[in-house]
Amino acid sequence: MKIVKGVIRIASWLVYLCIACYLLIAAPIIAGYKPVVVLSGSMEPTYHVGSVIYYRQTPFEDIREGDAITFRAGEDGMVTHRVVKKNELSGTFQTKGDANQTEDPSPVEYKNVIGKVWKISIPYAGYFVAYSRNITVIGIMAAIIVLNVVCDSLIPGKKEGEERAENEKKERLS
Repeated sequence: MKIVKGVIRIASWLVYLCIACYLLIAAPIIAGYKPVVVLSGSMEPTYHVGSVIYYRQTPFEDIREGDAITFRAGEDGMVTHRVVKKNELSGTFQTKGDANQTEDPSPVEYKNVIGKVWKISIPYAGYFVAYSRNITVIGIMAAIIVLNVVCDSLIPGKKEGEERAENEKKERLS
């Protein structure tokens, strides 16, 4: 029974570690940055597929050529590409993916810009985020934590007297 308790305890620490990682990935939200997972290789090698990048709403004046921006493309899509030209008169940006040979076919209107991308990205964290959002994974993690609590209450650990006696025995042997 102690082996089962040990395995559950290790699994619960792994769950707590996953939760801590998830909180670290989400921490920039406090500063107004929103995370997004890179799904394509159009911005390689700057942002690898599976990376988490962060963007923040930025005024038109603060976006410059060379900045990466995230913008709405179509109904549900978001794209992150680099600004290659900024048109002050029309309020648009000509964009291009770092890995693409040509510029995007149509300019991006500022009203479609969601935000300017922060310089920091976390490679491969997007795979972790996608995996941890799965309802089955969440259920398994919750079950492991509940099992750990139940095991701690049903399977007693060493009693204080046993621990003291064991420590005294170790002291005599040394």
